[in-house]
Amino acid sequence: MRTTFEGKYGLSLGGFPCIRGYATLRDIARVSTADEAYQRELTPKHVEEIKRYFEAGEYLFFPEIILSATLDVDYEKADAPQDDPLATVMRGHKFQSNVNDLRITPRASRYDIIVADGDRPFKRIDGNHRLSALEALNDEKYDRFVAPFCIILFSKTDAARNEKALFHNINSKARKLTSEESLRGIIDDEVGFPDEVLSGQFGEEYLQCRRLGGLLNFEYLTNLRVVFGKMDGAQECHRSLLTQSLQDVREQFARLNLGTMPGIAAVFEAIKVVNDIYADPRLQRSHAQGLFATFLFWQLHPLASDGQRQQFRNWVLRTHQYELRSINTADLLKIFEKIAESRKRQIFISMWFHETTRANFEAIEAAVGDLNKDHQLDIKLRPIRVDQFDTGYSYEINEEILDLIESSGLMIADLSGGNKNVHHEIGYLMGLNRGRGLRDENFLLLHNETVGKPAVDIGFNLAGIKQLRTKDTHTLREEVKKQIAIFYGLTDGAGS
Repeated sequence: MRTTFEGKYGLSLGGFPCIRGYATLRDIARVSTADEAYQRELTPKHVEEIKRYFEAGEYLFFPEIILSATLDVDYEKADAPQDDPLATVMRGHKFQSNVNDLRITPRASRYDIIVADGDRPFKRIDGNHRLSALEALNDEKYDRFVAPFCIILFSKTDAARNEKALFHNINSKARKLTSEESLRGIIDDEVGFPDEVLSGQFGEEYLQCRRLGGLLNFEYLTNLRVVFGKMDGAQECHRSLLTQSLQDVREQFARLNLGTMPGIAAVFEAIKVVNDIYADPRLQRSHAQGLFATFLFWQLHPLASDGQRQQFRNWVLRTHQYELRSINTADLLKIFEKIAESRKRQIFISMWFHETTRANFEAIEAAVGDLNKDHQLDIKLRPIRVDQFDTGYSYEINEEILDLIESSGLMIADLSGGNKNVHHEIGYLMGLNRGRGLRDENFLLLHNETVGKPAVDIGFNLAGIKQLRTKDTHTLREEVKKQIAIFYGLTDGAGS
């Protein structure tokens, strides 16, 4: 069995011989393949969008699918043609490959390209995502869909180079229609695209964007003017920013199984809160849609605490995420989740547990308690005292201490009293950091001069490391609270 593609023959603007016609998407997909050397990686999101486009049916239209066909010949075989294959076709003569049985036959008013079943002689230069989505559907009801095609003929010597060059030119030379330009005609046209059509054919985010557009007043939402393109000389982008942001939030709701997206009223209130967050002048400089969408997600997150929202804001400010020109919402959230997960909510207290140091421990414990209460943390910061830790069975005390150090996110080492075991535990953690390629940022050294003298208590090997030194337990409590808050991202660290 063979598949025949019929089309008109002609030369393109650059002199490339082409055959243009119409064929079913199924036939085109069956005889073509994507070259990974230059094709863009298929994104599941894009393929899913095209699948939904197929299934919706209305306004279904695709531009020309561009393929290449290499006229391949093995000149070592007895049946090899004498003339150059490309020149043969351009003179209006028949061609048949002795490599893959590809045949080109001129007719009175058309050219036929004949492909044997099982062969895939065509390379996809433009249209790969459309064809891949069709293949993923694997449904006979879509076999009737017809699309225009252009098959460009190449000789074997320059096929690979020409394919890459044309792929680059098609995808980079033309001025791309901006999302805002394409959305304006759809979202603003309430007569041509009433609410039910807008939501059903394009997506719920498009309808939410339309409704929010009538609510957002940038005389009041002044802090969001830059990101929404509402400044003099800025490029208008409120439709594209809203639809993309709402899509980003919906994807994160699905990823985290958070249920249904909130309605317009809740989204509007969340945007007003994000406007308040953007009161920070550092954020007001950011144009990044993904950053706005991530802040919007945290406000709409049904299970997030105020402490978690504040922690994310502080992390963004402390790590200068707002300086990035382009931010992907999903990536930003995953990075933050990894960092939050790595900084475990367990604090190991290394100190001389003695009556003379009890006030120090109580100050540390109170500082942790204050943070838990103030920030409504879902996973508590827990100071661990090895002398109070009981696994229910016998164990070597030194081994248990080392295990606790490894599993904790932060160590607070009280050098008051000069206990040598504290120095040993600090050294062990520093060694862990070296082995993991980490900086020594996961411990806090402190000393209370009411308990001992720094010159006596602190060994020379720690003298060069920054320490928190106080002369009373009240100051100790407040300073420890401040440093823990900075470490866990509960403050942006400004002024510290």
